[in-house]
Amino acid sequence: MTSKKLLFVILDGIADRPCEEFKGLTPLEAANTPNLDYLAKTGKTGLMDVIDDTIPPETEGAVLAMFGFNPIIYNRGRGPLEAYGLGINFQDGDLVTRCNFATVEGDNILDVQAGKISGDCAKELVKFLQNNLELESHPVEMKIFHTLNYRAILILHPKEGRLSAQITNTHPGYRRVRSDGYKEIPVSVVGENLLEESKPLNDISGAKVSASLINEFTKKSHELLKDHEINLEKKRENLPPANIMIVRGSGDGLPKLDNFKGKHLRWLCIGDTPAERGIAKLLGMKLSENLPEPECDKSLNTDEEIENSVKIDTETRFNEMVKNFDDFDCFYFHLKGADPFGHRGMVQKKKKMIEALDKYFFKKIIEKINLENITIVVTTDHCTPCSLHAHSADPVPLLISGPNFEPDSVEKFGESFCKNGGIGRIKATQLMSILIE
Repeated sequence: MTSKKLLFVILDGIADRPCEEFKGLTPLEAANTPNLDYLAKTGKTGLMDVIDDTIPPETEGAVLAMFGFNPIIYNRGRGPLEAYGLGINFQDGDLVTRCNFATVEGDNILDVQAGKISGDCAKELVKFLQNNLELESHPVEMKIFHTLNYRAILILHPKEGRLSAQITNTHPGYRRVRSDGYKEIPVSVVGENLLEESKPLNDISGAKVSASLINEFTKKSHELLKDHEINLEKKRENLPPANIMIVRGSGDGLPKLDNFKGKHLRWLCIGDTPAERGIAKLLGMKLSENLPEPECDKSLNTDEEIENSVKIDTETRFNEMVKNFDDFDCFYFHLKGADPFGHRGMVQKKKKMIEALDKYFFKKIIEKINLENITIVVTTDHCTPCSLHAHSADPVPLLISGPNFEPDSVEKFGESFCKNGGIGRIKATQLMSILIE
């Protein structure tokens, strides 16, 4: 029997390492996930190296890899992908970078997300910076766009010449290096982190100019934001002020992804955040429209808030698939939620988030869709161990359930269980070939 539909589901950051709290199990293994376990029992499982066993992947690099593109070769920075995913225009040679509102005190960054400042406050601060911040170290046109809650995109268009993205980040959670290709390595940002300047990674004049502009932007953003009424009010309420902007993922162009193996199929991307949507758009996928901002990406403190956020998010995304089910062959989901709890070291909350995803998303898929001609792929973009508070290079679990995949002996979805699966251990760049062929 030929499979007619593909549901490709990436659960952001669900993988982890064994935890003492769960007697040597990971949060995924300890979670009550009857629906994911059903798919594991009826399908084939394995492990997947996202890049290799030394480089902790970021989301955009992982997504590129799973769609068949080596991120060391093809990734040109998160900034351009986010801008492209949002439909923001820029030119090759512009510097396009992802920004976070953050909290700084002296030379120390106390919170790289400014307490997950709300989208409404962030929009007002972005508008304020656009109207009041002027860069003078090099003649450029500056534009800032709000994306999601504490995030924004900065675009610097040079009035002459080109800018280069070969610069280090000011965001301490991502260390950028250049060797034989592009590498940006996630690192832990637990506690205070020193605010560092951006530096050029080579002697190209465009890189030196880019670093100078970013440092000027960072300094002036703090000078303007520290006394803004929103931040003065936050200080009065003893909340982290959004008093600086830090950058990461700079790029000066987009990758060419013309040789996508699945381009002959009709894809719909039901992705939550701009980077995944940017990659999907480059691959020729149609993007879902008018989805609300993911509730799972906001500050969640209680089990009830986790349950409600997942219920809201998955209902809208499931309904988006159902509405378009007859018009597409493949559906790419990228569901947020578990990753932030890994970064914060909150093992119980991460487990709760995984259970909610199983309860509200996968249960609905199993009960409300005829799975006879459906192939379902479930995996994650990276491991985010609660013990590290950062991404790691550990292999991630993978399951494929569908008519062309004979079940193996694995009965539960989890890191150590999938290790014994019939798929074995593959590289992420192999996955799309396996599915398409």
